[in-house]
Amino acid sequence: MVEVVGFLVAAAPFVVAGAALLWLGWPAARAGVAALLAALAGAFLWPALDPAGLPGALWEGFGTVGAVVFVLFGGLLLYNVLAAGGAVERVSRFLAQVEPERAGLALLVVLGAAPFFESVTGFGVAVVISAPILLSAGFSPLRAAALASWGQLLVPWGALGVGTVVGAELADIPFGALSDASAWLTLPLFPVYGLSAVILAGGLSALRVRALEAAWVGLLAGVGLLLCSRFAAPELAGAAAGLVAVAALLLPRRERLRRGVIPLRAALPYAVLLTLLIGANVLVAAGRVAGPLRPLFDGPGIWLLATATFAVALYHLGRKDILGAIRRTLQQWLPVAGAIFAFILAGQVVAASGAAGLLAGVTASALGDAYPAVAPLVGALGGALTGSNAGSNALFMP
Repeated sequence: MVEVVGFLVAAAPFVVAGAALLWLGWPAARAGVAALLAALAGAFLWPALDPAGLPGALWEGFGTVGAVVFVLFGGLLLYNVLAAGGAVERVSRFLAQVEPERAGLALLVVLGAAPFFESVTGFGVAVVISAPILLSAGFSPLRAAALASWGQLLVPWGALGVGTVVGAELADIPFGALSDASAWLTLPLFPVYGLSAVILAGGLSALRVRALEAAWVGLLAGVGLLLCSRFAAPELAGAAAGLVAVAALLLPRRERLRRGVIPLRAALPYAVLLTLLIGANVLVAAGRVAGPLRPLFDGPGIWLLATATFAVALYHLGRKDILGAIRRTLQQWLPVAGAIFAFILAGQVVAASGAAGLLAGVTASALGDAYPAVAPLVGALGGALTGSNAGSNALFMP
């Protein structure tokens, strides 16, 4: 009986988060605070759990939160600056002109555009960009939403890998190692999503025409993902996969490219961001950056802000546009940052108090060899509850 109660106490943060989100309909930030309070209550009140390590764990959690929300703010600010400068609209219009056929456009969005934008900015921005392209091509709202979501779900490197950063911090393994492992597991998904996108867009008749292209482009994108994670910049792995898919799909359509106007000015900030990130990774790998400057080069946050500043100058944005972009960024950032803050700290408490070990031990002994097969369902549950890789990893990675 004591073991059952202990298991329920250890599981309380997850039960509270699920009930708050799914039953009460609370926003993620409030549900995260409730989960954190449940985790703290269990750590201090249940004798089998130990609160002694909580101060250090919470301090470490604050560091992780700071790194994650900084990147998130930079990504959202860059998106809003580009939207204010008309760059997002021009890129969207260009993609729709290059591939007017619906199944081909679905491939371009699901394998290319959506993974790229989700990887650079994260937290649903890919849907904001992709859905209007698909709607303007005549897709029903439901199909447009599904395809846009598939493109977002395909890459677990949203906001330049903040979810992977959280997972690596909690699991105490190098960020690059976790990124490489994720890339190996994600590689075969690209052809699956490509073939699925063709079927949803045009049915089996479209599949007969585009099956080879969908599988081939998907495979190239997956290989690009893996190579970028392994040999270049892990933060850019998802963005690289999207760019590889876009290049592979546009190459056979080069005649249409010649007839149209390529929005180079709209795409220039993305090129600047990629250059800055790759350059920073090269300098760090070569040992050229040390001391107090090292934190600036370790993450993409500073480079996102630098690119946003560059875009402001490039598009000659006025004071009103700049303030509007900052206001929209804060409106989008604060709720998500609050949720990430609460869920990361809740995850730290669950891990440090021994609740995670208790849950894992009981579950592993009950499931035995089936545990590895069930573990992905825990990740899926975390994604459904929190709506982000960062929140899911923070809550369930321990």
